[in-house]
Amino acid sequence: MEGDGNEISRLPEELLASIISLTSPPDAGRCAAVSRAFLAAADSDAVWSSFLPRDLPRFAQGVLRRAPPSKKGLFRCLSDQPALLPGNFVSMWLDRATGAKCYMLSARSLHISWGETRQYWEWIKLRSDSFGEAAQLRGVWWLLIRGEIHSTMLSPNSKYAAYMVFKLADVFFNLDFPFQEASISVGGNDSTRQVCLQACVEDGDGDDGVPRKHILRAIASWENQQLPRASYHAIPLTDDVMLPRKRADSWMEVELGEFYNGQGCDSEVSVCLKETEGGVYKAGLIVWGIEIRTKR
Repeated sequence: MEGDGNEISRLPEELLASIISLTSPPDAGRCAAVSRAFLAAADSDAVWSSFLPRDLPRFAQGVLRRAPPSKKGLFRCLSDQPALLPGNFVSMWLDRATGAKCYMLSARSLHISWGETRQYWEWIKLRSDSFGEAAQLRGVWWLLIRGEIHSTMLSPNSKYAAYMVFKLADVFFNLDFPFQEASISVGGNDSTRQVCLQACVEDGDGDDGVPRKHILRAIASWENQQLPRASYHAIPLTDDVMLPRKRADSWMEVELGEFYNGQGCDSEVSVCLKETEGGVYKAGLIVWGIEIRTKR
């Protein structure tokens, strides 16, 4: 089937491009390997314009100055790394498989109860290409973090999930129990679940392939000062409690919930993480932000 002599390759480039545009970005890449005719069609702006969202947001000044002029180059640029929006508190990227818009809400864009009171939270500098700071919990009884985005900023007819992106500081405690409550509200439809920030789940490395769940032991000493410490005991990690996973970028993430953004949806999407009823003093959470990305 090699060469340009097969019947399909003899079709006009415009027709080939029209056919390929009905597939997906990965399929277009595979089509480009079929023949020179397919390569020309699969790399054309006509194809990649169909994969790019029609309503891309406005980006921060200079963010796309190095993006290639072609539509394929723009798609690759936006799918390879997040692009900052004006204000530098929110970033966006495209899902490589679908072209759907995904977002990261930085800690500065979130509502964090007592977030501007240094007795409870402090802002730390980061070495990052996107957001240069994170919020570190010094200690609170009342933990409440909320992020919001309008559904029209997202891609229609797409399933999304929201993830808290965070780390645990050198000193952390009482983020294991009581479990935190995560919720998502979209147009009056609410969903809630329990999460445990002071834990992690790892993919099984044995023959059974069963994921391993761990409660992380609190570290509660700093500069030889003993801090309040949670009693370490066996906490039942049932399947309905979501646990964090380690990411390739050294951060951790925990899924806070999922929702479907239907065609014509026009409402606020509110994502919340809280623990306000346990009466427990907790510390050591470092919040980078909340990711809202497509889920397959």
